[in-house]
Amino acid sequence: LLWQAQNGEMKYIVLLGLVLAVTLAQVPIPERPTGILYREAPLAKLRMDIYEDLLCGDCKNFDPPFKQFLNTTYNDRPITDYIEVYFHPFILPLHINAFTMTQLSPYIWDLNHDGEVNAAFNEWAFEHQLEFKGPEGLAMSQYDVMDKTCHDTADKFGYTEEQCLEVLKNGTYEQEIHKAQKYGTWYKVYTTPGVFLNGVMIEDYPDTAEKW
Repeated sequence: LLWQAQNGEMKYIVLLGLVLAVTLAQVPIPERPTGILYREAPLAKLRMDIYEDLLCGDCKNFDPPFKQFLNTTYNDRPITDYIEVYFHPFILPLHINAFTMTQLSPYIWDLNHDGEVNAAFNEWAFEHQLEFKGPEGLAMSQYDVMDKTCHDTADKFGYTEEQCLEVLKNGTYEQEIHKAQKYGTWYKVYTTPGVFLNGVMIEDYPDTAEKW
């Protein structure tokens, strides 16, 4: 975080790490966001795009009431019949471990083609955030992150521990995460969760299922 005084007010500018910035500059911006569709929406009237960081505390707080809303009904049909909901990764600079963990998201999608399985992985990550951030997380190498993530999630989301380690150590989905990160940056996502309705950012999103 860089702090800058301007007209007597303090403003902050969030800068991505130099290495990440250089890497992202080499990845083309996708024509459309590459998010994970939560559920099929046969009567879709609206599209929502949710940008989350697996180690973001605000994302952890946002997720339960939003999922409650997604499990409500309208005209005796699931609300998700009318709203396409896509989840995207957007990793904040301090959460380097999230970059490694998030590479499992497109892998889980390729294995299951089920957005609710991906959502369950996100929920697992939110539940275990403190094991990957703060002093404990900062002391971990990326190989430590791989080992712990794969050991703790093995046989939960469609892969074995060995398959998980192979994917992460080979960097099979690194470019997918770079593309998603670059798209979010281009789309002016600056914090998480980033909530968009039909392409328009909702700055003051509801904090309960009822308000949604």
